[in-house]
Amino acid sequence: MRSLKLTTALGLVIAATSLAACNQGSDLAGSGEDTGPPGGPGSAPPTGGKWEGRETTDECGRSTIEWFVIDEVCGATDDPAYLENFRAPIMRDGATLGDRLYTVDATHLWVLDISTPSSPVRTALVSGFGQPLATATHEGRLILAAGAEGLLVVDVTDPDAPRREATVALGASGASSPALDVFIDGDLAYVAAGAGGIVVVDLSGTPRVVRTLEVSGFVAGVAVAGGVAFAAACETVVTLDAETGEELGNAWLEDAYDENGTLVAPAKDVLLDGNQLYVAAGRYGAVRMDVSSPSAPEVVGNCTLVDQLGFYASGLRSQGDRLYVAGGEWGILPLALDAGECTSLVTPELISSLGGGQPEEEGEECSTEPPWETLPWEETWLPPVQPNQDPLQTLPVGEVLYAFGDATRIGMRAVDVRLAEAENLDAIGRYEEPRRASAIAAHGTRVLVVGREGGLFDREGDELVRAEVDLPEAREAIDGAFLDDGRWVLALAEPRRVSFEAGTTSVLGAPDEVVWPGTLGTSGNQAVLTDGAGATLVDADGGGPRVLFSGRNAELPASVAAFGGTFVVASPEWTEAVALGENGVGEPLAPHGIFGEQDAASVTEWRVGLPRRLLQATPTGILELATLGRRAGVALHVGSANPVPVELPPGEYVDLTSDGQRAYAVSLDRGTYRSQLVTLDLAGGAPRIVAVDAWTGMAAGVAATAEGIFVADRDRGVRIYDATPDGASLAGVTSLGVTP
Repeated sequence: MRSLKLTTALGLVIAATSLAACNQGSDLAGSGEDTGPPGGPGSAPPTGGKWEGRETTDECGRSTIEWFVIDEVCGATDDPAYLENFRAPIMRDGATLGDRLYTVDATHLWVLDISTPSSPVRTALVSGFGQPLATATHEGRLILAAGAEGLLVVDVTDPDAPRREATVALGASGASSPALDVFIDGDLAYVAAGAGGIVVVDLSGTPRVVRTLEVSGFVAGVAVAGGVAFAAACETVVTLDAETGEELGNAWLEDAYDENGTLVAPAKDVLLDGNQLYVAAGRYGAVRMDVSSPSAPEVVGNCTLVDQLGFYASGLRSQGDRLYVAGGEWGILPLALDAGECTSLVTPELISSLGGGQPEEEGEECSTEPPWETLPWEETWLPPVQPNQDPLQTLPVGEVLYAFGDATRIGMRAVDVRLAEAENLDAIGRYEEPRRASAIAAHGTRVLVVGREGGLFDREGDELVRAEVDLPEAREAIDGAFLDDGRWVLALAEPRRVSFEAGTTSVLGAPDEVVWPGTLGTSGNQAVLTDGAGATLVDADGGGPRVLFSGRNAELPASVAAFGGTFVVASPEWTEAVALGENGVGEPLAPHGIFGEQDAASVTEWRVGLPRRLLQATPTGILELATLGRRAGVALHVGSANPVPVELPPGEYVDLTSDGQRAYAVSLDRGTYRSQLVTLDLAGGAPRIVAVDAWTGMAAGVAATAEGIFVADRDRGVRIYDATPDGASLAGVTSLGVTP
């Protein structure tokens, strides 16, 4: 099965470049492979960047959108949703106090026990700290640059129960003066506040603003030494008198903008080493400046990886004589802090744009086909098994280097642990978001959990108790379900197959074919697994696989449900589900009405949120859930009548189930690390929302029987609910693994 990204027919426009590079050759510190430029507005942007759409008109007069990669900090700073772009699933910065590492993701404060540096263990996950983007420490307290909420002083007397001690607002409107970075000099905190300049906060006694330094530019990073403030102001680097605010000088690259008007060399982070200032500048890597005369700063050169499009510098940290450049998708670039590095200017290959509609050849009629093509991009739907290392910032602490990532494109927060002095920054450990449970099924009190901590369980009171039988396949499976008689079935990859409790295993395709979550269904003693052309049926008690067809191509993973002896499938990009047939022609159901054909073909809608589809059989009919962009809805098919869709709270819906007259759907928000359980009443033949319950964590699946509602949570394990007249009441949480 393939997933989808949308890109233009013109493809990537890559600027002409120099072949020179920094003379430092530690490519082994990178990711080990260059995946090339990102794929288009249907995908997440590269680490450190974000998408900007600009309307264009091609030679055929068609209005299309041209997509540009712009810097997440320095691009579109006047966008009302500027700060929301930081709510991506990625770690951004961190600081250590004692044996705790405090790291932030623009939503939560994560507390990691680093008593054993190679094996970080999470001890707390705390919200209520604004939008934490950067960290520092002062006299045993944690200091957070928290976006629109300003500068926060956090009491960590109890290391695992951080408490907000003080909040320092930076301006009349926090959104116009957001706290993006913080630098501590003695008792003073210098806060990079975007258009608000540099805000100076006295941390002695009651924290208070003592002055604001106006800067000609959008301040993304700041450093201070010897009474001079150095501001990375996106379009320039500015030196100021730290006491009076007088501007002393400024300088930057002459070719910071490309021919499309895109800032391709953003000055976004600064680090001072004696009279040398290093600036993180995206694809231009680490730009070195001589600031021996603050009134006349001068660009000396830069260190970048010319032809590695995944390399994008966002953060700088140093220890001893070594500089660490957080290079996004490529990894970490270590440099020596001496005169031999970054002494000449080189121009890297640039990610310019994904062009608009493709003009027709002379003499040909203009096409009416949409100006994009469908390409495979599976990582949008399922993070890779092997971790990447895509840092926005690093933190050297003695022998250890912490790198804060992982890539937004795989939706994973992580902290890599490396040997700071090793030539290749050898990896020795890692903390990442838990993925303890990835799917769930239930039959009576019996619960099948799929995932790293998966297995068979029984409900006893308010908890799940692991069954005596060991089920290692559940830890390797992609999806799971129960047959009508209570036997389990698992869908596994490599090779693509289904495995039954009865001992029967059937291979259903080539080893390289993908099994996706939500593509397994059951009916009686049969299991059904969908693919791009339809589905394959397998009987648990023997008999060869039987293939059914939909009569149309499914680009994205198709959901399946059985109703009245008929299997129904729906691919997310379709506007109608299809009942499978054996002659290659499926029978379409009535359109769900949640979005139409024009919406399904909209690049803008796909960019906001990829379509998803879930099906569930109920005693009344087929329940269909569809999402696209910010829209989500559910429709109940009763006979051949057109269903009336009901709007759902927005979110990325990952599973749907029913216990008869009630249905339950779970959704998640990867950016805010929040999930929802939506309870629906199906009585009367039309869905009605009864209740919405939210929690911190990552929902992965939901199953329901008369014995309870079971929600798979990647972060903890399984949440157990009991049905009530008003919705669902949490009975208990069974933790799988060691997460508190």
